[in-house]
Amino acid sequence: MPFIIQRRPPYRIYVEEGRSLAMAHVAELPGCYAIGSSAPKAVQAIPASIVSFLAWLRSHREPLVPEAYVSRPSVADLSVADILHQDPPAAAGSRAALFEFDKEVWSDEKTERALRWLSYSRADLLARANGLTDAELKAKQIAPGRSLWDTLWHVANAEYGYINLIVGPLEGVEPVTDEEPADVRRRLAVIREMFVTQARSIPADKRGEVVLPIWADHPDELWTLAKALRRALEHELEHISET
Repeated sequence: MPFIIQRRPPYRIYVEEGRSLAMAHVAELPGCYAIGSSAPKAVQAIPASIVSFLAWLRSHREPLVPEAYVSRPSVADLSVADILHQDPPAAAGSRAALFEFDKEVWSDEKTERALRWLSYSRADLLARANGLTDAELKAKQIAPGRSLWDTLWHVANAEYGYINLIVGPLEGVEPVTDEEPADVRRRLAVIREMFVTQARSIPADKRGEVVLPIWADHPDELWTLAKALRRALEHELEHISET
């Protein structure tokens, strides 16, 4: 009888490709992504991103991720599931794609795991600001015209936006306005607590439900809880890499 070699399932890769920029996402590792000038180049960068992402999880003593079939993959371990021809979310307030893997109904375990990963990225982000006063945060430039303080404020506001898109208008419901909390660390903490509470409040059978946020700036942009969790982690990791 011949031996049957069962190949491990490939990582599913989903891509947003614009005119000069592409962003590839790993379905099995929400939050893991790679950037390239085109879809092929973004996909080619994914194996290194998976290795780095898993090393980052290990640095936070995260247990083995069952979906991480291959810890050091090559391009042969990838399967490009979809390429959407639209600009990736490279600027504040820009649209982000809703992929098929964002519509999967997450278990309690997977939802809590994503929230735990977000706690790791938040710890890493705050470590960049450790010991710095507000004046020092505002003086520390990490990009032309943008300080570390600006980045922290932006990350908090983006996270507020992600959960607002899923659960409905939060203005007047939660203790957050455009100005308050004014302390940037307090703002990050208040919005994160709100984000976690609201995410956990969504019933299991609603986690894959597609939301059309008619109250938002882009009322025709589709969202799910999984997309909000994925984008929150991708976005925070992106800004950590800048600092």
